[in-house]
Amino acid sequence: MSRACSPRPSRRPRFGQALAGLLLALPALAATKQAQPFHDDDADAPCKVWNSTPAITMPPLLLDVSGTSVVVEWMTDSDSDGTVRYGEHGLDHAAVAGHDGLLDVGTFHRVVIGGLEPGHTYRYQVAARRVVAVKPYRPERGNTVQGATPRFTTLDPAHTSARFAVITDTHEKVPRIHTLLGEIGKTPEDFVAHLGDTVNWAASEQQFKDVFLSPAAEGLGGSTPLLYVRGNHEYRGPFARQLGLYLHEQGGRYDYVRDDGPLHLIVVDTGEDKPDDTNVYAGLNDLRDYRREGLVRFGAALSDARTCSAPFTVVFRHQPDWGWTGGDNAKWARLANQAHVDLFIAGHLHYFKHIKPGEQGNDFPILVVGQDQVAWVEATGTELKVRVTDSQGKLIDAFTLARKTK
Repeated sequence: MSRACSPRPSRRPRFGQALAGLLLALPALAATKQAQPFHDDDADAPCKVWNSTPAITMPPLLLDVSGTSVVVEWMTDSDSDGTVRYGEHGLDHAAVAGHDGLLDVGTFHRVVIGGLEPGHTYRYQVAARRVVAVKPYRPERGNTVQGATPRFTTLDPAHTSARFAVITDTHEKVPRIHTLLGEIGKTPEDFVAHLGDTVNWAASEQQFKDVFLSPAAEGLGGSTPLLYVRGNHEYRGPFARQLGLYLHEQGGRYDYVRDDGPLHLIVVDTGEDKPDDTNVYAGLNDLRDYRREGLVRFGAALSDARTCSAPFTVVFRHQPDWGWTGGDNAKWARLANQAHVDLFIAGHLHYFKHIKPGEQGNDFPILVVGQDQVAWVEATGTELKVRVTDSQGKLIDAFTLARKTK
């Protein structure tokens, strides 16, 4: 189906009249030729619209929630532009995927919704409109597909309590993701943190969608947000340099800060697990300078007034044993100890480990979550409760931290 302009009626003046008029007009045309604005006779014609509707191939994934914003990601089977309609009482607001004044067109859609209220619950709906051909004028479009209308709740630093769950090192095992998120889905959580190594190495968008993004979106149901922490395996493979398009927080980084009730949450990117000059990297890594920059940001996050005012400061990272000995590495530990951090939560080892204060130069516990385990954290203004269970809910470890004087 297409829409086109109606043809203009034509008139054929007598030859003599037309010639005389043309001769009289030539001087004026010659004098004003450069000053005449360009006019496209079909400029107001509507574009061609095809009876073609995209299909949603990955349901919405909520990523990087904060007190005032959230990222919504989804995928379609054909090129489209993406819109999210949302609101507290109705779908009366809209946000689009776009950059530099142009709507994004593709099969992957990422929309940042801003201007939200802390601790408020919103309903939302993704929509994708088929884009058949991008032309300089009158691009050709198709129909629009709409998703379901789930709800999400923003974080709120003013809340008196908070709760979240942690998984890690799923390593392309889709059944593992479904099992762990299925267990988490039995209780309401403010968010789920994934501490990295979602893949063995990053090969392509299709691979990343199939082994992580899509099963995570399905398991979280479009309602529970995901906070992502970069693992060392996300540094590897031909698609590793593109993963930021899918996993960066809203500011375009892998390290960031969030606040949820009594929790001050700091996300750290620990990088690869071998030095830059290790021959298998062929000289294509530059983590030395990257980590120095990250150390500055880590210090700034710890120096924030929220670190002192929040009852508990929790650090998320992938590698539990990185950053404690030698040179610049030891500076991370000193900063954390000086700021009276309450808890580190990490993965990487694929097995459970509870590193108690003093065992690794740390003044606080370091919790290492195993590959088929879930860490559960509940916080109030006076205590931080931590449990670790296996994928079937069997208790592995539990402890409670009292609020420190900072």
